[in-house]
Amino acid sequence: MPAFPTIHDLAASAHGEETRLKLIHAATPEFIEQGFRAARVQQIAARAGVRLSAINYHFGGKEGLYLAVLRYHGDLAITQQPLLSDSELPLPDRFRFLIHSVLLRMLDEQQGCRIAQLVLREMVNPTAALDDIYHRFQQPQLQQMLSLLQQILPEETPDTLLRCTLSMMSQCIIYVLARPLIVRTSPHLLTDPGWLEEIENHIVRFSWAGLMALREEPHA
Repeated sequence: MPAFPTIHDLAASAHGEETRLKLIHAATPEFIEQGFRAARVQQIAARAGVRLSAINYHFGGKEGLYLAVLRYHGDLAITQQPLLSDSELPLPDRFRFLIHSVLLRMLDEQQGCRIAQLVLREMVNPTAALDDIYHRFQQPQLQQMLSLLQQILPEETPDTLLRCTLSMMSQCIIYVLARPLIVRTSPHLLTDPGWLEEIENHIVRFSWAGLMALREEPHA
């Protein structure tokens, strides 16, 4: 018969998981600020308050830690902010829910999820982790967006639906990429009360109008 874990085993397991999370949380800002290649494992270990050897022990090295950080924040985004709402809701409400979720993932620092910043860093300077995060996180999320747009635009081709999705996502991503510019030109856009809701309202109104214009075009 398999032996039941002892109290010591359970305590060691809990301590190990605590150390893993400390390293993931400490590595997140380091990878965002420095990128994978420039990030220093010594700095990460110091931030986490653990020995440098803990990175090799728990993750097999810097590459394994980086992959764990990406997976952790990808899973967190899916758990905290799913893209699709109740299928019984009207399409405009489901579309707004989608935009709302994407914006929260990207701009709401209270969520604790940093997947947007990590993925943007990764796309600018790709590593071996890109394929993993694409298949594990980006591709399934993209398919969810495309499935909703296909219901909104049932007559459109897959290429048109993809272009619409990319256009919609670009409107959200720009507030991450262009944040330094926005802060210098119109900082109130990111600080006024209800600023996130204002951005959401604009993107929903702008994008929905474009989708409706496409739907009204004659199709062969």
